[in-house]
Amino acid sequence: MKGQKSKILIAAGGSGGHLFPAQQMADLYSDVLFAGHNLSSSPFFQRQFPFHDIKAAKPKSLLFIFYTLLGLFQSLRIFSKHKIDYVIGFGSFHTFPVLLAAAILRKKIVLFEANCCLGKVNRFFAPFAHKIAVQFPIPSKNTVFVPLLPWSLPNQEVTKEEALAYFGLKPQFTILIFGGSQGASFFNEMMPKAITDQVIHFTGKGSAHYERGCVKEFEKRMDLAYMAADLVICRSGASTIAELIRYHKPSLLIPFPHSSDDHQKKNAKFITETVRGARMLDQREAKIDRIREEISLLKRDYSKIEKALKMYDAGERVSLNDLVK
Repeated sequence: MKGQKSKILIAAGGSGGHLFPAQQMADLYSDVLFAGHNLSSSPFFQRQFPFHDIKAAKPKSLLFIFYTLLGLFQSLRIFSKHKIDYVIGFGSFHTFPVLLAAAILRKKIVLFEANCCLGKVNRFFAPFAHKIAVQFPIPSKNTVFVPLLPWSLPNQEVTKEEALAYFGLKPQFTILIFGGSQGASFFNEMMPKAITDQVIHFTGKGSAHYERGCVKEFEKRMDLAYMAADLVICRSGASTIAELIRYHKPSLLIPFPHSSDDHQKKNAKFITETVRGARMLDQREAKIDRIREEISLLKRDYSKIEKALKMYDAGERVSLNDLVK
């Protein structure tokens, strides 16, 4: 896809769940510009891409109208300065003024929705979208199935033993634990009490202690973490759900209980009930004995769950090339 002649503006910002796939898509094109709220200070944004910061605010904020108008003015200036052919939006309030400007100027808008339901910003702009790129079934017009995240995978083949060695671990049953790009204090407190297996645990800014395992705040090489793991315990953000399917990893999902529109529970229900590739546990029920019971059930049904994940991963999907045609 390098050499693509269209000028593409990627509207993205916020958490790693929004910015990581946006940057993976940017790597596929030759002429890309980013715009979003607070990109210059985001720990998840790689600033080798050209970008513009714009103002934005959460809809419930007292500054929403003021910052939206200011961000709209800034976005219109970006469009006047650059000949933009397509705008690809990755959701969240960080992108609202950019997409609003694109809609006013009648630019071709492509929305990417990683979750199993449209987020608020994507719902608002869906009527203006040329296409809506989805990973999972969403009842909406103009939707196209695209490959599951991650879109860019390392070229080298790595064995499980080599992946374990990267984390300084021995070849044995291993559980990967993480709470998303920002970590999860609940996991840091509860999992060391419940788990006796060897672990790889990414804690975010917190800490955790195990008899056997590797504990780090953050890991860029998530591909190696998935390769090293037999089982995963995690939240159910959209990128995580896609990665579990891509790497065929049975998992225990504990949705973040305060996610907007309860989208993490919807994601978890999809992979547990439709794909049948995981088990789900509400955080309020995630006590030591219950976590151990769920791990035992996943181990018992491991082959069946792994097969279900492989079957869903093999489904037919549209190439990313077709999003900007």
